[in-house]
Amino acid sequence: MKIRKQQLDTARIRPRYRRITEKPAQQVIASLVSELRQSKRIKGNTLENHAYIGIPQAEQKYWSPEMHVTVETLEEGSLVRGVIGPKPKIWTMYMFFYSAVVVMFFLGAALGVSQWMLKMEAPWLWSIPICIILYLLVIAAAKYGQYKSIEQMKRILDFLDDAVDKA
Repeated sequence: MKIRKQQLDTARIRPRYRRITEKPAQQVIASLVSELRQSKRIKGNTLENHAYIGIPQAEQKYWSPEMHVTVETLEEGSLVRGVIGPKPKIWTMYMFFYSAVVVMFFLGAALGVSQWMLKMEAPWLWSIPICIILYLLVIAAAKYGQYKSIEQMKRILDFLDDAVDKA
């Protein structure tokens, strides 16, 4: 399985895909539709210049990736862009935990610093290191899920590369 380094930014929790091709956008979408109909290892659907690509239901795990692809028309050819990440409900849960930790950090820090400046006991200052640890745990959980789904991610990206090449 191949991943072209310039196409995928894996430093992100939801990696981005970008590829410029000389083929027209309609031809790329038609190729995606054709390949999706033939494939048993990848499922998906298209709507105008968008495509949603994922793993078949029988093979899905908790953190199985999905990819949203957009094909845009350029002067000479088209731009294929995509974002690959967990299912929307998993991504929403992750963002909820991330946001909750950030809000707890700022509220706890504000209360703790206020208590400390007023020369009171400041137990809320403990929220600062606790929230930093929780933040790191949330990021580590997301990276672990990404690590567990790397083979499925490669399968989706290889499928997309092959479909664009065949267009």
